[in-house]
Amino acid sequence: MVHICKDPSIHKMGKTLSKNPLTAATILHWTGSMWGIGCRLSSIEAIERINHLKQRPDKHGYIALLPDMAALDFSKVPSALKPLLEQYWPGNLTVVFDYDDPVYKDIAVNGKVAFRIPTDPLLRAFITLLKEPLISTSINVSGLPPEENYSRIERNYESWFDFALLPTPKEISNETTHSTIVEYVRAKEAKSTTPIDELKCLREGSVPFYEIKQSFKLPLVMFVCTANICRSPIAEKLFRAMILKENLAFASDSCGLIEGGHNISLSSMQLLLERGIIEAQEHVSKQVTPQMVNASWLVLTMEERQRNWLREQNPNCGQKILTLNEIVGEPGDIVDPYGSDLESYRKTFMLIEDRLIRLMAMIKSNSLTVKESGK
Repeated sequence: MVHICKDPSIHKMGKTLSKNPLTAATILHWTGSMWGIGCRLSSIEAIERINHLKQRPDKHGYIALLPDMAALDFSKVPSALKPLLEQYWPGNLTVVFDYDDPVYKDIAVNGKVAFRIPTDPLLRAFITLLKEPLISTSINVSGLPPEENYSRIERNYESWFDFALLPTPKEISNETTHSTIVEYVRAKEAKSTTPIDELKCLREGSVPFYEIKQSFKLPLVMFVCTANICRSPIAEKLFRAMILKENLAFASDSCGLIEGGHNISLSSMQLLLERGIIEAQEHVSKQVTPQMVNASWLVLTMEERQRNWLREQNPNCGQKILTLNEIVGEPGDIVDPYGSDLESYRKTFMLIEDRLIRLMAMIKSNSLTVKESGK
């Protein structure tokens, strides 16, 4: 009989696991986008049972679900992948890469492991309590379409499971979506005539591969203020000039919280032109969208209230939404100079420039890690 745990509190999950640690159990779970069957990473017995149920001849197709970025040893993660993981996790992106750790040997394929941090907060809390990754795969006999309907899972697959972790019905989408799966291919593995590190799309799901590929090549830093006419354009244009000067593979953009379509403020444009940044004249404000947030590696606001609002609107992206002050270890806001004289604008300009110089130093020294900054 399946032990069903419906929308439990963390306390209840802890008590349940203290009584039954699910050492060899198969576990039904909702990732935030679809249903899966899984077990503890250490449970060889359960892995073999899942292989038998799915009529799968090998260990291909398993994903290690993690509770957070801290579950990875970043010294083992390819440095080129770090911004991508920080950008898309938690999320519907699975990344396959070399990870030299013997605890993953039972799901590794040619030394590579598939990882994801799921969007469902209940599942992430559950994995934290397990104190080890939960491996996950689709509910189906190999070669047949995955089962996406809970009623049919109850009716047709009940015997597959020992334990079911169920969120509230409102958390379960009627339209399930697959994760996009990409493989990190090192230059030495590439077969092109000019080998470079690259991403290979193994399965395109809800996250477009072209977007992932662009983010991998040029991680985007998005600067945000209220109207996108004073502070955030200054930050965007200055940062772009800095990355071009240093020949760094990053991109910059800016937006505001309110409706766009307005020219940059005259004082902001004048100060940027003084630095030879001619493109400032072409700036037209735009309003932030969820797509902009998702497509950004970092979202840096000028004020804490802007950061807080964006985190509320984009709950799975909170770790990468910070204030410009915060990311370099400074408190408080960068105050809006709108309506003030040129000298007030100049003070704001110099403050933003100082923060960006310090941010650039962190990027160049590889000391900037979003999972730490967002705590």
